[in-house]
Amino acid sequence: MRRPSATWRAVSASSSLRPGPRSGAASVVFEDSLYVFGGYGGNGRLDDLWAFSFVENAWKELRTKGPAPAGRENNGAVVYKDSMYIFGGYSGTYWLNDFSRLNFRKQPNRDTLEWSAVLPRTGSTPSTRFGYVSAVWRDSFFIFGGYDGSSWLNDLHEFSFPQETWSLVNTEGPQPSVRSCPSWAPYQHCVYIFGGYDGVHRMNDFHELDLERYQWRLVQFTGPAPSPRYFHSSVVYRDSLYLFGGFSGNDRLQDLHQFSFDTGIWTKLDVETPPSGRSSLVAQVYKSSIFVFGGYNGSNVLNDFYEYQVELVSIPKPTLTADLLSLIDNPLLSDVTFSVEGRKVRANKAILAARSEHFRACLYGGMKEQQEETIVIADMPYDVFVMVLQFLYTDIVPGIASETAVSLLVAAERFMLERLKALCQDYIRTEITFENVTETLITAHHHRAFSLKDICIDFICSNYETVKRTTQFREMIQEPELMMEILLRR
Repeated sequence: MRRPSATWRAVSASSSLRPGPRSGAASVVFEDSLYVFGGYGGNGRLDDLWAFSFVENAWKELRTKGPAPAGRENNGAVVYKDSMYIFGGYSGTYWLNDFSRLNFRKQPNRDTLEWSAVLPRTGSTPSTRFGYVSAVWRDSFFIFGGYDGSSWLNDLHEFSFPQETWSLVNTEGPQPSVRSCPSWAPYQHCVYIFGGYDGVHRMNDFHELDLERYQWRLVQFTGPAPSPRYFHSSVVYRDSLYLFGGFSGNDRLQDLHQFSFDTGIWTKLDVETPPSGRSSLVAQVYKSSIFVFGGYNGSNVLNDFYEYQVELVSIPKPTLTADLLSLIDNPLLSDVTFSVEGRKVRANKAILAARSEHFRACLYGGMKEQQEETIVIADMPYDVFVMVLQFLYTDIVPGIASETAVSLLVAAERFMLERLKALCQDYIRTEITFENVTETLITAHHHRAFSLKDICIDFICSNYETVKRTTQFREMIQEPELMMEILLRR
C-alpha cells in the first residue's frame, strides 16, 4: 500500500480575486496573512499591496495612506514588531536605497494601513541596490550584498531600530564573494545564504552569518547540494532549510531541496506535481506549509499560488521552554521570594532545588534561609540573577552579553552551576583582547574557571611583548602566583 506523501497543490482561494502576475515582489507573513508588495508586472514595476488571509482563504488588495514606496522589484522585506520594512530595490530606471515602514495595525475606524519613511538619525545609508540579503536579529535590520547597477556587492550593513542608526559592519571569517540574488533564510541567530550571481558565475556555495558575533562561516555539509542558481528562494521550517526554484543561466528550475541544520545533510526531495520552473518568486512559511506565489518562467510573469505541506499532520511548536519561563516571578505559581538589589523575584523551590546543589541546601537542607520569608541575594545585579533563574528553568541562556558575562560567571560559581559556568567561559574567551586579558585571567583564577584561565595564560604568553605594556598587566604585581605561572609557561 502506498503511504501518503508530501506534495504540492494549487491553492484554491475562496474567490477569484488575486494579485496580477508579478516577479520579484516583496513579501512577509504577519500573524495569519501573507503580504505581497510590488514586483515586476511584465510592463512595469508595481506599487500595489495585497494580503492573503490564511484564515479566510482569500486575497484582498489593501488601501494605504502615507508616503508609499514607488513601484519596484527584488526587495528583501522583513517584519519587526508590528511592521513590515522595505529597503531599496529597482524601479526599472533607478536602483534605490530608500527605507519604508508599513504599520500593520489598522488606523481607528479605517480599513487602511499606513506607510512612513524611515529616516536615520545618524550613520550612512547603504548604497543603492537590489537583490540583496535581509534579516532581522533582535533589534537590528541587516542587509548584505546585492547589485547597484554597475557593481556586485558583498558589504554588510546594520540598522538599529531603537537608535535609528545605520552602520557598516566589520566581520570575521571567510566573507562570501560579491553577489546578487542569492537565497537566504534566518535560523536562530544566523542567516544562511546560498548561491547567487556575481556578473559572471552562478554559484552554489553555502554560507552562514552569525549575527550575534558578526562572523562568517562556510557551511560544511554532506549530500548533493542544489545546482548553481540565482533568483531562487529559501525558507526555514523547524530545523530545516528548504530551497526552491531559481535560474541556472539556461533554465528556470522547479526542484525542491532540504538542508537539515541538525545533520548537515542536503537532500533533494522527490515530490509530486511541483509548480512550473520559475525565478524571482515569493516563498513564505505559514504553520506547517511552504507557500509559493508568482515569479517568472522565462516567458511570462506568473500569479499562480501553491502550497507544499511539509508535515501532513500539523504538530504545534513545543512550548516547554516558554511555559517554564512563565513560572519565573509568577505570583500565582511561585512558592519562594528573593530580594535582589531591593527588587522582589519569585520562583519555585522544587525546580531550583532539582537544578542546583546550592539551592537544595538553602531551601531544603536546614540552612537559615529556609526559615526566611524573603531570601536576600547580596552582591549580585538583579539582571544577572534573573539570567541564572532562566538557566535553571530552561538549561539555556539566551544571548550572553559582554557586559554581563563575567558577572554571570561569578554567579555560576556561587550557585555551583558547572554547565552555566562553562557556557560563560566559552563566551568570554571569544571576547579576549590585549586590554582585558589580564582582568579576565584574575577573575578566572579567583573563581576556579580553569579552562578560561588556561586560555588567558596562553593568550598572554603568545602576545607577551604587547600585553606586558598594558596598564592592567603592570598592576598584576598583586597576583604573584599568576605572574609565576605565566613566567613558567613562557
